[in-house]
Order: sequence, then C-alpha cells, then structure tokens
Amino acid sequence: MLLLKAVLLLTLGTVVTCIVNNLALNKPTSSSTSAHLKGRAIDGNRDSTFLNHSCFQSQDGDMQPYWMVDLQSDFVLEYLTITNRGDCCGGRMHNLKIEVFTDDPVQNPLTPSHLCAMYDGPMAGGATENISCSCAAQGRYVRVRGLDRKSEKDLLTLCEVEVYERTQTWCFNTKLQRLVGTRYVGNVVPVDVTSAVECSTHCSYNRSCIGFNYNYNTHDCELRVGSANASSANDWFYFFQLLCR
Repeated sequence: MLLLKAVLLLTLGTVVTCIVNNLALNKPTSSSTSAHLKGRAIDGNRDSTFLNHSCFQSQDGDMQPYWMVDLQSDFVLEYLTITNRGDCCGGRMHNLKIEVFTDDPVQNPLTPSHLCAMYDGPMAGGATENISCSCAAQGRYVRVRGLDRKSEKDLLTLCEVEVYERTQTWCFNTKLQRLVGTRYVGNVVPVDVTSAVECSTHCSYNRSCIGFNYNYNTHDCELRVGSANASSANDWFYFFQLLCR
C-alpha cells in the first residue's frame, strides 16, 4: 500500500489576471534584413497578400534571418499568433525558433535567451496559428528566427505576429503540498534544474503543469503535464500546487 505523507507548506502569493491584449501591436521592431518592412508584422493587419503591404519578408540570400519585437516591458508569455503569407510560398514558414530576452540581444549578444517554442511546420499558406510557449519564457524582446533555410529564396515571411502574456499563473507561493516518497509516472517532462524552487518555477510557468516530481539527492525534476500514476519511490517527492481563490 502506498504511504503518502503530506506536508503542507504555507507562504504568500497571488493570482495574476488581466485583459488579453496583443503586446506586440505597433511596438518597435528590428530584423536581420529588410528593415523598411519590419513594422508590417505588428500593424494589426492579418492580410496575407504580400503586395497589400502588410507582411515582413527577409531579403534574398539571408540564410540566418530573424525578426524581433521590443515589448517595452517584461512579460511572462503564453503564446504567439503568427499569420503566414497566402498568395505565394507558404512552405517557407518552417523551422522557426522563438526566443525571449530581457535585454536586446543585438546590443548585448551575451544576454541569455529563454526558449518560447520551436515550430517545425510548414504552415499552410494564409494560415493563422497559435504557438504556445512551453518553457519559462519571460522577458521584453521576442525574436523569431528562421532556421535551416533551404536556399537563398527560402525567406522568412511574417504577415502578422501577435504576442500574448499569461493571464493566470499558478500560485506556487500560496499552498504547496508535498507527498513524501512519491513519484508520479506517466505524462511527465524532465527539466534540468539545481533546486526544488527552480523546479517549482518551471512548473508555474508551464501552462500544462499540474505538479512535479523532485529528488533532493540527484536534483532530478519532472513536470507532470497530464495523466500519471503515483508510485512509491525512495528519495522522491511529489509537489502539487493550488490556485489562489
């Protein structure tokens, strides 16, 4: 019989709620090329016809294209909405790396990046898709990079980029319950951390996380993101978190 010893930890915390706004709308932008087109991707217009002057596109021969928006303040991001070109060349929307920075990586190349998402694609021509941030993506600058360009004509084209922040966060500082000698096995994702607090932070910023396993000896962290079964495991602890009411 599985013995679960619950230890209740009490601290202070809040839930963050707000109106959902597109944080990128008409904010400052930069890009690897085509500087005069860069603002078209945040003009609030999802028109997918390039000749209607509402799409950003990198220049021929740019094999490491990127586009970036300055949100002008730090946010914890939930997802991006990206609209692809529809009149031509939809298959160019592939192999995107979406990163978030606290400082401008152009001015400060050593600033660390926080991965929001990798998008394999390709995206259908003219399509609009939501791309969720699966990591602790928090910062001010959001950069979309086009990786693995197939040719000099394989351009990065963005007809609209919308950025949305997390509207409700886990209150991991409110009531954190710990089950001693317990490890949930099933839909879990390992994360590289050095402490239980860091593991808790990753869980709080992952919208799919409903709890996490942690081993104090090995510092192994596993985020529970779906159905899982409790098992008895020495040196393991399972933490689950309660939302503020």
